[in-house]
Amino acid sequence: MANGKLKKLCSKGKFLAFSLWFVGCSFLGAAQNHDYIWYYGWSNGNGHPDFAGGVIDFNTNPPQARPQRRPVNIEIYGHIMSDSLGLAVLYYSNGLHIYNQQDQVMENGDTINPGFWWEISNPEPYVHRASGFSIPFPGRADEYLYFHQRFDSLRALPICCWFPRDIYYTHIDMSANEGLGRVVSKNNAVYADYSSSFGLVKTGDNQGWWLVLGAIRSNVFYTYAVDSLGVSLHRVDTLGLNIYESNFLLDKPSLGGFSPDGTKFAKYDYWHGITVLDFDRCEGRLSNARFYPVDSTNTFTSLAFSPNSRFIYYNTSGQLMQLDTWAAPEGYAIDTIANWDGYYELNMPPFSDGFAFSQLAPDGKIYISATASSRHLHVIERPDLPGQACGFRQHGFPLPTSNGGTVPHFPNYRLAPINCY
Repeated sequence: MANGKLKKLCSKGKFLAFSLWFVGCSFLGAAQNHDYIWYYGWSNGNGHPDFAGGVIDFNTNPPQARPQRRPVNIEIYGHIMSDSLGLAVLYYSNGLHIYNQQDQVMENGDTINPGFWWEISNPEPYVHRASGFSIPFPGRADEYLYFHQRFDSLRALPICCWFPRDIYYTHIDMSANEGLGRVVSKNNAVYADYSSSFGLVKTGDNQGWWLVLGAIRSNVFYTYAVDSLGVSLHRVDTLGLNIYESNFLLDKPSLGGFSPDGTKFAKYDYWHGITVLDFDRCEGRLSNARFYPVDSTNTFTSLAFSPNSRFIYYNTSGQLMQLDTWAAPEGYAIDTIANWDGYYELNMPPFSDGFAFSQLAPDGKIYISATASSRHLHVIERPDLPGQACGFRQHGFPLPTSNGGTVPHFPNYRLAPINCY
């Protein structure tokens, strides 16, 4: 009898300890509002008030967009990291340098993404659709890791075009210089080759992160662990169909990444299709790769998951499509949500308001930038719903100043822990 009571008390104690840990982690996760402030801009510094730059603040409902004059030009590439409350910007980047909250190059923050594309871009913005991700450095107060990726030409047959390659991380200490920050080290290579875009997701216990990428023209995937010691290779997996067995079949990587619930990873080759894989946050393991063919040759492409992680929205400059990941690849049907309505900003071709790059926002909506300078973003109002019920509105979110295709990108900072035991 006594032994039975003792076992029950032990079981209750274990459950209480886990419950307190879960609640504590959930509370901390609720304050992870690093994605509440977005910067955008186009041709900043030319003196015209329409090109002053701007900010979108998700601390209000609906979010508020306002002008914000900045000397730093942001165009397409617009990385930003805010504090955990989402009230103050810590640092941002235009792909060339890292800037502090006073719009000055952070100490040792010059020259990220080095190479030929940097040389021909400088001093203009670094034109790259993937603006990277920042996360708090696990286990280190006031320190951050900024993961970013450079562009380069493919220097193997067939020599063509521009491709993402060399994923780096840059270590930032925000306690330095009276809160203005200092770059401790930069351009530390995680993966030194051409690759797809990458994604970051929290580990099951929320104590670290996983980074996943797909090798270019391959069905090989790399998973890295990010913890208090830094970044280390966790595993390499060959999964699914390799459609690139011909040396002359190009892989054109676009934006990809993790679903909000962390259970799926998507790799988007906008010339051929989307590979969706299941992901185990506890083990850091990919599985069950399935390939959905896509027929497109358009440069302006992007991908974003719905908040419920069921639907993928991907686009060309002229079309927005919805993919239901619950559907099997065999015989699945693409749902065309919208075709570009032909709108031109200021009625001035070729400055079209087509579809460029997308991001799921804290308000549960997906925002898509325009293909040219524009004072609007496109909005998917109810992305959890299928087909036309998703409520897509072209140029539905007005901006007070022009935006040159910019939306920042973020992982899911508020993902809850799960029981891995």
